[in-house]
Amino acid sequence: MALFIDERCIAGLLTMDDALSAVEEVFREQGRGGVTNVPRVRAPLKGGGLRITAGVLSYRGLYGVKVSSTAVFGRNAGRMFCLYREETGELCAIVQVFGMGALRTGAASGVATKFMANEGARTLGVLGSGRQAKTQVEAVCRVRRIAEAKVYSPTKENRERFCREIEQAHGLKATPVESPEAAVRASEIIVSATTSEKPVVQGAWLAAGAHVNAVGANYEHRRELDTAAVKSAACIAVDDPEQARYEATDLVVPVQEGALSWDRVLPLSDIVSGKVKARVSARDVTLYKSLGVAIEDVALAARAYEKALAQGVGVQLPDLAG
Repeated sequence: MALFIDERCIAGLLTMDDALSAVEEVFREQGRGGVTNVPRVRAPLKGGGLRITAGVLSYRGLYGVKVSSTAVFGRNAGRMFCLYREETGELCAIVQVFGMGALRTGAASGVATKFMANEGARTLGVLGSGRQAKTQVEAVCRVRRIAEAKVYSPTKENRERFCREIEQAHGLKATPVESPEAAVRASEIIVSATTSEKPVVQGAWLAAGAHVNAVGANYEHRRELDTAAVKSAACIAVDDPEQARYEATDLVVPVQEGALSWDRVLPLSDIVSGKVKARVSARDVTLYKSLGVAIEDVALAARAYEKALAQGVGVQLPDLAG
């Protein structure tokens, strides 16, 4: 049975715990060879851009393709994901993925934090106060016992609102601060979820043992980390090393400057599957550079499809078999 699963359904079906479980599983299986990620392809559109990603989860017998657009269609109408069975090519579901995108991106940082941050980390620095920042904080709070957060966002009202929201949601103390430096200094975990075109995290601010989740910059003109921040990391992981070479300006610039070589950039799957340890010392700085990859979408869409079938929700589509 093929289903159409809209944004409202997704919100009712998928929790952060679902997302964390699915994303950890897919990266572990990728490390074992049961997953193929197709890096994002971009093409220009009048007034925006077309983005296509795909992933194959052979261990689940599923694959999927996402087509999305930027700055073209209102109300995110152009973001759809199609889930298929690998053996037969049968369409399982068409899923609206705007809300799911923030959930899976947050979950990927949560998984990275679980495997890369010090276990005793309790303080969180947050740069950004939007939709992505919200799920980033939620995911980190699921994998570490965060007691205190410092939040910077350029607009005073936004950072104060965000602090109130995460205090209520996660039972922590949240303090709005007036600069990126104030959010980063002395924080054991840092989340950067901005649209900044210039670095907002400087290496000089990072405490020994800090873990950084850099989420916002996946376009050529955006950059959240300065070269010193990248250079200070003992371990650098990304969700897809090939995609990072043309999307992760945070890493591309240090490579161009000779401060980093691509052989130091590890796939997150190697860490989650146990091939590589993220840290040798509690004083190591670790970095996860998030881009958002298709295998995360396949994993969450599969979870949503299974739950939709079990709960009898979603719109049944006509039989498309020829």
